[in-house]
Amino acid sequence: MLRKPAWAAFVIGLLMTSGCRFADPESTTTWLFDPATPIAEEVRQNFWYTASLIAPFLILAEALLLYAIFRFRNRAGRKPAAFHENVKLEVFWTLVPAITLVMIAVPSFRLVHKITHVPADTELEVQVFGHQFFWRYEYPEYGITLSDEPLVLPANKKVALTFSSVDVIHSWWVPAFGFKQDANPGRVATRWVQVKPGYYKGQCAELCGALHGVMWIEVVALPEEAFREWVRARKRGEAPSIEELRAMLSGPQVAKQED
Repeated sequence: MLRKPAWAAFVIGLLMTSGCRFADPESTTTWLFDPATPIAEEVRQNFWYTASLIAPFLILAEALLLYAIFRFRNRAGRKPAAFHENVKLEVFWTLVPAITLVMIAVPSFRLVHKITHVPADTELEVQVFGHQFFWRYEYPEYGITLSDEPLVLPANKKVALTFSSVDVIHSWWVPAFGFKQDANPGRVATRWVQVKPGYYKGQCAELCGALHGVMWIEVVALPEEAFREWVRARKRGEAPSIEELRAMLSGPQVAKQED
């Protein structure tokens, strides 16, 4: 039985957790509420599909537990049940969960394969490097390098991301994209995204040192023309601020100049 301080802590924790959904929309863009990529949308669909298959087992088990607690509670003169073993029942509650697990596993493995295999028709490659305590992004096609700056992507285009690290293990995680990828020193991992136009936030998800807590990730997915204008601006040596990048979401805002 929980005492009053325990109940108070539970209620406060519940309110704080639920409040996170509404306190700062920019920090709560997740695959569950605001999926930003086709992968994230499929992750959400898989989550609800899996939850719908698992929920009946939880509800049934808890209902039977409550029934047994109250129906067979100790009473004066009552003798304990002496029966045991029911082969038909045991076969039933073994086969049904096994079939359910297969129904969950098949689409889950397909989804994992889709997440981890980069399509052949990606239109851009961005190399992602983890540092203590910032991210560096390199665009080999354009000769652009961003250090401790927001990642800028062309919206609705398939982009291949390669991940590595120069020091310790980091983990690149933007919840709205539907996946999390470790960046390991000496190894290269690949993923891909196709992001809706918008601004997204994430954070390093691997405890990587003293300043791990401030190793944020910002991503701006610009419409095609705005992205081209951003590329031209970077080649001119300009570095649009995050405010200017977000303003470009509605179209090119950087002064156009010839390369």
